[in-house]
Amino acid sequence: MKEWFTASELASAKLPAMPQSEAGMIKKAKRESWEAQQRMGRGGGFEYHISNLPFEARRALESRMAGELLTRAVEPAQQLAPAVKAFGSLPLTEAQRSAADARVTIINSIRGLEAQGITQQAAMTTLLTHAEVGQLAISNPALDKALRMTKDRRGRGGNSPYPSLRSLKRYLYTDVKQLAPKKRQPDPVPVWANDFLMRWQRPEKPSINAAHAEMVANWQGEGKPPSIDSVRRFLKKMGNIAKNQGRMGARELKNILPFTRRDFSKLLPADIYSADGHTFDGEVQHPLHGRPFRPEVTTWIDIATRRVVGVSVALAESGIAVLDAFMDACGKAVPAINYVDNGSGYCNAMLKDEATGVMARLGTTMTHSIPYNSQARGVVERVHQTLWVSGAKTLPGYMGADMDQQARQSQFKMSRKAIREGGTMHLMGFPEFMEWVHARVDWYNSRPHSTLPKVTDATGKRRHATPDEQWQMFVDQGWQPVMLTGDEAAQIFRPRVTRKVRRGEIELFANRYFSNELTEWHGEEVHVAYDLNNANHIWIFEPEHDRLICRAEWNANRTDYYPVPFVEQAREKRFEGRLRRKEAQIQEIEEERRGQPLLEHDNSMSLGALGTINGELIRAQSRSLHQPVEEEILPLSRFESMTPDQRYTLYQEYASGARPIDSDAKDWVERYPRSAEYRSKKRREEDFDDWGPAVAAR
Repeated sequence: MKEWFTASELASAKLPAMPQSEAGMIKKAKRESWEAQQRMGRGGGFEYHISNLPFEARRALESRMAGELLTRAVEPAQQLAPAVKAFGSLPLTEAQRSAADARVTIINSIRGLEAQGITQQAAMTTLLTHAEVGQLAISNPALDKALRMTKDRRGRGGNSPYPSLRSLKRYLYTDVKQLAPKKRQPDPVPVWANDFLMRWQRPEKPSINAAHAEMVANWQGEGKPPSIDSVRRFLKKMGNIAKNQGRMGARELKNILPFTRRDFSKLLPADIYSADGHTFDGEVQHPLHGRPFRPEVTTWIDIATRRVVGVSVALAESGIAVLDAFMDACGKAVPAINYVDNGSGYCNAMLKDEATGVMARLGTTMTHSIPYNSQARGVVERVHQTLWVSGAKTLPGYMGADMDQQARQSQFKMSRKAIREGGTMHLMGFPEFMEWVHARVDWYNSRPHSTLPKVTDATGKRRHATPDEQWQMFVDQGWQPVMLTGDEAAQIFRPRVTRKVRRGEIELFANRYFSNELTEWHGEEVHVAYDLNNANHIWIFEPEHDRLICRAEWNANRTDYYPVPFVEQAREKRFEGRLRRKEAQIQEIEEERRGQPLLEHDNSMSLGALGTINGELIRAQSRSLHQPVEEEILPLSRFESMTPDQRYTLYQEYASGARPIDSDAKDWVERYPRSAEYRSKKRREEDFDDWGPAVAAR
């Protein structure tokens, strides 16, 4: 600290009981013979030692000098590093860590004043005095804030926002690691906590009030049950994961648990493709009958470039839809790995069979994610939101879950009313929807993707690369995709199955195919490739060497009057399934209208080989012991004893009025037209009417 002062400096300090002018200070120094020295530098003159001043004047001068030093104190932000390092491993809260850092800053400020020659007591007193009168907040706001943060609010410091002189002394003489406030020990777990959590942590998700009321009603503990406020305070202290145990299942809980981000920076294009199907969140017109329906969109995406490489639109989820989209994806490049879910569209022999599957012929490995773990395929799941969900909201037939329920219902009624009354539906046609899908894919591949590296475009703007740009970047760097020629693609993407040759014939999907070149292959299994949309011929391959044997043609030895392609058979199978489900609903409605139970109670229970239980057990072994067993033989109804042709003829007589309907036949006449037997007979009769003249002509 400075010890020699000129008369001008002493006069400007306005010291108590001292002259206030420079001339008066010089006269006093001469009169009292102060210790002086010649002033060095410009101006000359004398300087007087601080010890010449009276005690009160000397204390005032030291305080003034300390205040000037405080205004030049180092900012606390530059002193935080030692404190953070010292307390980094301690279990402190953020507020406690900040208080500890502030205390270290105050200690550094006091030590700095001591290094300037000010006593420790004077430094602490000056620091607190300047803070209390507000001067420190003006001259050094950062130091004033640090001083406020050091105060422990739990102490007895009165109303002052600053710590006491005694607290500053404690900071100075305490180890640095002990400067942080003591961490409060966690409260012990209440004895009633388990009883409450068993009633609250249930998948039904009862409210706190309901679980508390149930606990109080069944209270068996000592003393009074806890209040609802105590329960709420206890739950507030629990972590969010522990709190939701039991209320959320493992799959739902996974959405809030920590996860691992996968790095794809080392992948090349076509290293990994991922795919998933999505039921479109909007209605379009059906391509066959024009009614509203929600199509199934299958999307294939390249993980390395985030480029959508394949897409297909189908009437429903199926292996054919997946294969169609995969053919589109392989037109860009043949992948090394396909990462998909465990749906039936991906887990089928057409794709995965080791001998005849498409993946085996391509040399592509198909891997599946863990069931109910869609987070592992977050890339393609996110594509659904960006491509199809957001896009569906721009179409008139949007039916998403986040749409207003009233508006959704109104739109649904309008479209169904248009169907009934022959009006106009404001829905996109299927051809227009297909064009919209491909335009949407082009838009996605040409927009910047946030997970791709940044590039500088032609305008000089810095942005993320688009999937198309990222794909082209790999091509420019020398990467070449594995491509298929037209013939290779035709052979590989024709689905294959294994069939056995019998006398030059192969049966496939209820059609028979024949070739003389299959004569020597009788009784042996071969690989059969077929076209999804053409059933006129098939291709036969040798299983061991994958050599083409021949092309077998559809001939006259068949089960139908014309060959039925596989796609049409699958469509017919889906229609039959829908009819069966509707018939079951109609039957249930009829039973409900008549007030009859669908299943009637029977006291007897069939045990198969053990006999029948009807009051006592009748064992089958009694037959081998020649013990007669009386069996009740129920007479069959007159309709069940008839042949199918007789029943069909009898129904026609009832329907035409040729035979009057008696009371016993009334229920049967209502049920019979809905049976599979009647439909089969009716279909054969119609086929004969259509084809009978042509067959007779042959």
